[in-house]
Amino acid sequence: MNERLFLAINHLSHHSPFLDALMVFCAQYIPFILIAFLAYLWILGKRAGRRAGFRAALGGGGALVLARIVGAFHYQALPSVLGQPLIMHAANNSFPSDHVSFSFGIAMSLLFSGSVILWPQAVLLAVVIAFARVFVGVHFPLDVLAGALVGTAAAFVVHLLKRPSDYIADWIYRIQEKIVSAVWHK
Repeated sequence: MNERLFLAINHLSHHSPFLDALMVFCAQYIPFILIAFLAYLWILGKRAGRRAGFRAALGGGGALVLARIVGAFHYQALPSVLGQPLIMHAANNSFPSDHVSFSFGIAMSLLFSGSVILWPQAVLLAVVIAFARVFVGVHFPLDVLAGALVGTAAAFVVHLLKRPSDYIADWIYRIQEKIVSAVWHK
Protein backbone atom coordinates (compact mmCIF):
# COMPACT_ATOMS: atom_id res chain seq x y z
CA MET A 1 0.00 0.00 0.00
CA ASN A 2 2.79 2.44 0.95
CA GLU A 3 4.66 1.72 -2.27
CA ARG A 4 1.52 1.93 -4.43
CA LEU A 5 0.55 5.30 -2.98
CA PHE A 6 4.13 6.51 -3.42
CA LEU A 7 4.14 5.45 -7.07
CA ALA A 8 0.74 7.06 -7.70
CA ILE A 9 1.95 10.40 -6.33
CA ASN A 10 5.48 10.22 -7.74
CA HIS A 11 4.22 9.37 -11.23
CA LEU A 12 2.56 12.79 -11.31
CA SER A 13 6.07 14.18 -11.72
CA HIS A 14 7.98 14.57 -14.98
CA HIS A 15 4.90 15.72 -16.92
CA SER A 16 5.03 19.46 -16.32
CA PRO A 17 8.30 21.37 -15.87
CA PHE A 18 6.41 24.09 -13.99
CA LEU A 19 4.76 21.66 -11.56
CA ASP A 20 8.06 19.81 -11.07
CA ALA A 21 9.87 23.07 -10.27
CA LEU A 22 7.08 24.14 -7.92
CA MET A 23 7.18 20.84 -6.03
CA VAL A 24 10.97 20.94 -5.78
CA PHE A 25 10.69 24.44 -4.33
CA CYS A 26 8.00 23.30 -1.88
CA ALA A 27 9.94 20.21 -0.83
CA GLN A 28 13.20 22.04 -0.22
CA TYR A 29 12.49 25.68 0.62
CA ILE A 30 9.14 26.06 2.38
CA PRO A 31 10.77 25.24 5.74
CA PHE A 32 12.66 28.53 5.34
CA ILE A 33 9.32 30.33 4.98
CA LEU A 34 8.26 28.78 8.28
CA ILE A 35 11.49 30.01 9.85
CA ALA A 36 10.67 33.47 8.48
CA PHE A 37 7.29 33.23 10.26
CA LEU A 38 9.16 32.65 13.51
CA ALA A 39 11.48 35.59 12.87
CA TYR A 40 8.46 37.77 12.13
CA LEU A 41 6.79 36.74 15.39
CA TRP A 42 9.96 37.36 17.39
CA ILE A 43 10.85 40.70 15.82
CA LEU A 44 7.45 42.26 15.16
CA GLY A 45 5.14 40.33 17.43
CA LYS A 46 3.93 41.44 20.79
CA ARG A 47 4.67 39.38 23.89
CA ALA A 48 2.18 36.61 23.02
CA GLY A 49 3.54 36.39 19.47
CA ARG A 50 7.15 36.19 20.67
CA ARG A 51 6.23 33.46 23.10
CA ALA A 52 4.33 31.51 20.44
CA GLY A 53 7.23 31.90 18.01
CA PHE A 54 9.70 30.70 20.62
CA ARG A 55 7.52 27.67 21.42
CA ALA A 56 7.25 26.94 17.69
CA ALA A 57 11.04 27.09 17.35
CA LEU A 58 11.30 24.64 20.25
CA GLY A 59 8.66 22.47 18.60
CA GLY A 60 10.57 22.38 15.31
CA GLY A 61 13.90 21.69 16.99
CA GLY A 62 12.39 19.11 19.29
CA ALA A 63 10.77 17.41 16.31
CA LEU A 64 14.15 17.04 14.61
CA VAL A 65 15.61 15.44 17.74
CA LEU A 66 12.60 13.15 18.13
CA ALA A 67 12.77 12.20 14.43
CA ARG A 68 16.37 11.07 14.89
CA ILE A 69 15.37 8.97 17.89
CA VAL A 70 12.46 7.37 16.02
CA GLY A 71 14.68 6.80 12.98
CA ALA A 72 17.18 4.93 15.13
CA PHE A 73 14.53 2.28 15.79
CA HIS A 74 13.25 1.88 12.23
CA TYR A 75 15.24 2.12 9.02
CA GLN A 76 13.52 2.74 5.71
CA ALA A 77 15.57 3.05 2.53
CA LEU A 78 14.85 5.96 0.26
CA PRO A 79 12.16 5.26 -2.34
CA SER A 80 14.27 6.63 -5.19
CA VAL A 81 14.79 3.13 -6.63
CA LEU A 82 11.03 2.79 -7.19
CA GLY A 83 10.25 6.17 -8.69
CA GLN A 84 11.85 8.99 -10.57
CA PRO A 85 13.25 11.44 -8.01
CA LEU A 86 13.36 15.10 -8.95
CA ILE A 87 16.01 15.94 -6.37
CA MET A 88 19.05 14.14 -5.10
CA HIS A 89 18.95 13.09 -1.48
CA ALA A 90 21.65 11.63 0.73
CA ALA A 91 21.34 7.86 0.98
CA ASN A 92 20.14 7.82 4.56
CA ASN A 93 17.09 6.77 6.53
CA SER A 94 13.92 8.21 5.06
CA PHE A 95 11.79 7.36 8.12
CA PRO A 96 10.51 9.69 9.41
CA SER A 97 10.91 12.72 7.17
CA ASP A 98 13.02 15.38 8.90
CA HIS A 99 11.54 18.17 6.75
CA VAL A 100 7.99 17.15 7.63
CA SER A 101 8.82 16.59 11.31
CA PHE A 102 10.37 20.05 11.56
CA SER A 103 7.55 21.73 9.65
CA PHE A 104 4.79 20.09 11.65
CA GLY A 105 6.66 20.84 14.88
CA ILE A 106 6.49 24.54 14.00
CA ALA A 107 2.99 24.50 12.52
CA MET A 108 1.37 22.52 15.31
CA SER A 109 3.12 24.62 17.96
CA LEU A 110 1.58 27.70 16.37
CA LEU A 111 -1.79 25.93 16.27
CA PHE A 112 -1.55 24.96 19.95
CA SER A 113 -0.73 28.58 20.78
CA GLY A 114 -4.16 29.45 19.44
CA SER A 115 -3.94 33.21 19.35
CA VAL A 116 -1.39 33.51 16.58
CA ILE A 117 -2.72 34.46 13.18
CA LEU A 118 -0.06 32.48 11.29
CA TRP A 119 -1.07 28.98 12.35
CA PRO A 120 -3.45 28.24 9.42
CA GLN A 121 -0.80 29.22 6.88
CA ALA A 122 1.86 27.23 8.73
CA VAL A 123 -0.28 24.08 8.86
CA LEU A 124 -1.11 24.43 5.16
CA LEU A 125 2.58 24.84 4.30
CA ALA A 126 3.49 21.78 6.39
CA VAL A 127 0.91 19.70 4.51
CA VAL A 128 2.25 20.99 1.18
CA ILE A 129 5.79 20.02 2.23
CA ALA A 130 4.59 16.51 3.11
CA PHE A 131 2.95 16.04 -0.29
CA ALA A 132 5.91 17.57 -2.13
CA ARG A 133 8.42 15.27 -0.43
CA VAL A 134 6.55 12.27 -1.86
CA PHE A 135 5.98 13.97 -5.23
CA VAL A 136 9.70 14.65 -5.73
CA GLY A 137 10.51 11.04 -4.83
CA VAL A 138 12.48 11.30 -1.60
CA HIS A 139 9.93 9.89 0.89
CA PHE A 140 7.24 7.28 1.11
CA PRO A 141 3.78 8.40 2.32
CA LEU A 142 4.35 6.63 5.67
CA ASP A 143 7.61 8.58 6.09
CA VAL A 144 5.76 11.88 5.86
CA LEU A 145 2.86 10.63 7.98
CA ALA A 146 5.33 9.58 10.67
CA GLY A 147 7.04 12.97 10.32
CA ALA A 148 3.70 14.73 10.85
CA LEU A 149 3.05 12.64 13.96
CA VAL A 150 6.56 13.25 15.31
CA GLY A 151 6.23 17.00 14.74
CA THR A 152 2.81 17.08 16.38
CA ALA A 153 4.10 15.09 19.37
CA ALA A 154 7.03 17.46 19.81
CA ALA A 155 4.70 20.46 19.59
CA PHE A 156 2.41 18.90 22.18
CA VAL A 157 5.28 18.34 24.60
CA VAL A 158 6.35 21.97 24.16
CA HIS A 159 2.75 23.03 24.75
CA LEU A 160 2.72 21.04 28.00
CA LEU A 161 5.87 22.93 29.01
CA LYS A 162 4.36 26.29 28.05
CA ARG A 163 5.06 28.10 31.32
CA PRO A 164 8.84 27.38 31.48
CA SER A 165 9.29 28.01 27.74
CA ASP A 166 7.46 31.35 28.02
CA TYR A 167 9.69 32.28 30.96
CA ILE A 168 12.79 31.47 28.89
CA ALA A 169 11.42 33.41 25.89
CA ASP A 170 10.80 36.48 28.07
CA TRP A 171 14.28 36.17 29.61
CA ILE A 172 15.96 35.94 26.19
CA TYR A 173 13.94 38.90 24.93
CA ARG A 174 14.95 41.04 27.92
CA ILE A 175 18.62 40.21 27.28
CA GLN A 176 18.17 41.01 23.60
CA GLU A 177 16.58 44.36 24.49
CA LYS A 178 19.51 45.23 26.76
CA ILE A 179 22.02 44.37 24.04
CA VAL A 180 20.13 46.33 21.38
CA SER A 181 19.79 49.29 23.72
CA ALA A 182 23.49 49.23 24.55
CA VAL A 183 24.46 49.04 20.87
CA TRP A 184 22.12 51.86 19.83
CA HIS A 185 23.31 54.18 22.60
CA LYS A 186 27.00 53.91 21.73
